Amino acid sequence: MGKKCKAHVSMEERYARLEIDYESVEEKKNICNVVNDLIVKHKISPQITVEPKTIETGEYVIEFHDDYDKKAGPFFEDLLKTLHIEKCD
Repeated sequence: MGKKCKAHVSMEERYARLEIDYESVEEKKNICNVVNDLIVKHKISPQITVEPKTIETGEYVIEFHDDYDKKAGPFFEDLLKTLHIEKCD
């Protein structure tokens, strides 16, 4: 999956955002499944938005607002590792 997906991360004080571009419906479903599993594992509730560009492509966006406990970083690391995405912009 890492060959096709691209990830973009931005973090500020108490705010974090990760955008993962997907190129097929299968990639989108895989991202969704992994995110849902990790939400349970990390006991968090980020804001999730799916922004389609076409029928098959788009962005899967995960945001943390008021992240006082800094849970976004470990969640993002675990997510990227599980999806085999090695680099973020």
